[in-house]
Amino acid sequence: MVSLGINLKEWGKYPIMSIMFNVYQMLAVDYVAAVITQLVASVQDLRNREISDWVWIIGSVICVPLGAYAAFELSQLFLYIISVIIGSVFSLLAYWLRAMGGADSKSIAFISASIPTITAPNMALTIINMTPLSILVNSLIIALIIYIPYNVIQNIRYGSRCEALTRVKGISKIIYLLTLMCVPAHSVFRNPNNYALSQELSEGGFQPMIRLGLDVDDPREPLLDWLSRGKIGINTPILVSYHIPYILPITLGLLMYLVVHVNFLTIILASL
Repeated sequence: MVSLGINLKEWGKYPIMSIMFNVYQMLAVDYVAAVITQLVASVQDLRNREISDWVWIIGSVICVPLGAYAAFELSQLFLYIISVIIGSVFSLLAYWLRAMGGADSKSIAFISASIPTITAPNMALTIINMTPLSILVNSLIIALIIYIPYNVIQNIRYGSRCEALTRVKGISKIIYLLTLMCVPAHSVFRNPNNYALSQELSEGGFQPMIRLGLDVDDPREPLLDWLSRGKIGINTPILVSYHIPYILPITLGLLMYLVVHVNFLTIILASL
């Protein structure tokens, strides 16, 4: 990584310093535009769980050329290309396996192409500091910090009346308490895109289940069947998995990356 330990008053005296100065100006604009794009996507995701493709198109038109050019000027183009490939392959694979939604995958691909990876002083940290990998780790930690307490709170409120949850004991119950949540049936009818059913009806009653990947089936269909058969009421707590709006953790993970890894404050000061 190029050192910034130069008196800013001396920059104008040296042509190469002027070039580097312009690079850091572009990086500052790139970072701010990428964060704004992610914030807009986060707001849309929180409101209706749908993100306009124009958010990614406009963000990419602004950020990708800036990120690519900055990587070229900083002699990090090869690392930038590797980062883009890793981020794109991961996002496509995650979407194909339903580990992420389409918008989440687009977000990772957008960040990979917009935020150039800067070589760490210690080469052993280069892979760890790879933009998409680092932001994914950050976002996963943030998502767990948000998701697990929310699950626990919901289960404290409704768990004692949730038949599927009361049927399990011991370690299994702890796992379900942390990974799944109980909500009234009317919550699922009101916001079906927010939930996936995590219980099934057997001869002995409702049983919990954990599905791998995102469940894209409409959860209201089995609920209507259970209602018509008198198995549940509109206020009956049912066991679900919550589709966390993952764009928000990704955005927070991006902010962590900029602050911790690339020293965003130094880049901003250098561009002034």
